[in-house]
Amino acid sequence: MKRLFPFLIVFLLLLSACDAQDPSTPSAAEPLAEALPGLAKQGDLESGLLAFGQEMNAALESGGYDVRMESVTYYTESEEAGNTVFFSDVGNKQLGSHFVPGDVRRAWSASGGNAITWASDTAQGDAGPGLGATQAAIASAMATWNAESCSNLSLTDVSPGGDIGFLEFLLTGGASGSPIPAADVVQGGFGTAVDALLPPPIIAAAFTFIFTGGGDINNDGKVDTALREIYYTMNFPWSIGGVGGIDVETVALHETGHGLSQAHFGKLKQTTSNGKFHFAPRAVMNAGYTGAQQTLAGTDNGGHCSIWGSWPNN
Repeated sequence: MKRLFPFLIVFLLLLSACDAQDPSTPSAAEPLAEALPGLAKQGDLESGLLAFGQEMNAALESGGYDVRMESVTYYTESEEAGNTVFFSDVGNKQLGSHFVPGDVRRAWSASGGNAITWASDTAQGDAGPGLGATQAAIASAMATWNAESCSNLSLTDVSPGGDIGFLEFLLTGGASGSPIPAADVVQGGFGTAVDALLPPPIIAAAFTFIFTGGGDINNDGKVDTALREIYYTMNFPWSIGGVGGIDVETVALHETGHGLSQAHFGKLKQTTSNGKFHFAPRAVMNAGYTGAQQTLAGTDNGGHCSIWGSWPNN
């Protein structure tokens, strides 16, 4: 398969990942980038994503990594409905994996695995309105989820600054991103190399990585989540507040819902009289963007509380 980056450079990067004691403990010398398929040569969007995920997992296995990509959940403009593509036989069309309380395998977590950490990429952290405004909108979305009173979940900001995408590192063979996961939930930035996987009408997507060795160590019926990374495309213009472009905070709120194990919710309908599309009921976790929505709906609250209400005792 076509070599994307020089062997020596990628091999040294993989060795550095091993030394850091992260989930990437590679033993094979083959660069992961060599195993990536030509996505553009695939058929439709979902079959292409499926092929990519399967090839990536084969590469992760051959590289000695103890994580796999479980799924990608993508978010689209309002006249299309996003979906979740599973790369292996786990899950049931809902997010089939979840974080484990006290999971020491998540070295990037906090409070011994009982606090969910998050981090935001600042190297590619400007959606267009400016780095400060973009990052403030993301932080506001994180604060909204953290404020949910039904849960003792503590979302902890551990952003180190700079280029932090783990998937981006794998995808580019080490040319960008980081070999070490930065947090449980990573806001991976705008207009990264991951954009090549996410053509219009995709606005953003959340990639779930799961642990391979433990399976379901707390017997909750879900595969153990290692981390989730969120990437925002530059397929559409962005804005603060939704005027003149897609609202950063709304999309960050939606994607963080996926980061916190929620699936899409609601049905897409078309009004016959005017041809317009809408979701019923309207909620942050709808599969399509329908304008600025910076407040959680009842269904969003319900989904979150059902997942996190007894944390960390679940």
